[in-house]
Amino acid sequence: MDSKVKKIMRRTIAYIAIFVVAIVGGFLGNTIADVSFGSKEADLDVVKTNSNSKNTTDVTKIAEKSSKSVVEIKTETMSRDRFFGNYVSEGAGSGVIISENGYIVTNYHVLSGASSVTVTLHDGKEYEAEYIGGDSENDIAVLKIKANDLTPATIGNSDNLVVGEEVLAIGNPLGELGGTVTDGIISSTSREISVDGVTMELLQTSAAINPGNSGGGLFNMQGELIGIVNAKSSGSDIEGLGFAIPSNTAIEIAEKIVDAYK
Repeated sequence: MDSKVKKIMRRTIAYIAIFVVAIVGGFLGNTIADVSFGSKEADLDVVKTNSNSKNTTDVTKIAEKSSKSVVEIKTETMSRDRFFGNYVSEGAGSGVIISENGYIVTNYHVLSGASSVTVTLHDGKEYEAEYIGGDSENDIAVLKIKANDLTPATIGNSDNLVVGEEVLAIGNPLGELGGTVTDGIISSTSREISVDGVTMELLQTSAAINPGNSGGGLFNMQGELIGIVNAKSSGSDIEGLGFAIPSNTAIEIAEKIVDAYK
């Protein structure tokens, strides 16, 4: 066979092969693209729920109810520096409404030295708060805001708590995350903890506690307030180790503070 003819045949075969490869490659590419991007040809049958109901449980109902009685607290403290003069530093914590007419219990250390206090309710309303009084040794203080028809916490009996009982901690961790709910158990019903040289008998809980939770509420599974969180006594590098002042102690002291003010 003539060499020129052979060359022509080789070129023709090569062209045909390239053409076939291009056609097959394009077909495979389109098929892969259809599957990857979920085209109508993809065999993907997703089953979605037709239910419009919320996933409510006993815990979610308790959290929703109890959160209405927990407030965010922001403080301003006036300080003086010999180089820069007067300056204002800000702090944050939590508190629990204990009466419909605006009394709020919190930790003494949250308010210590504050020149002004602002309270934010669950619905976002803000109030300037009046400092009623405090007990530094028991780390309890009381505020008052000019408001009525508030949702106070139902006070539980902290003497009836048992180890292993489930609880919810509600507060304002980091001073920015108001209304945060964490869950845990009662790890101990009586733990002697030294706070700034003062020994306190506190509840121990595994619920996550962070700075800003101080003064917030610890609630049982009946939605009752059984403790006032005291995050000051837990280190920043410790997990699952939080403390709270028993409600029986906290409310007794709060009542004495209010009576003394009157």
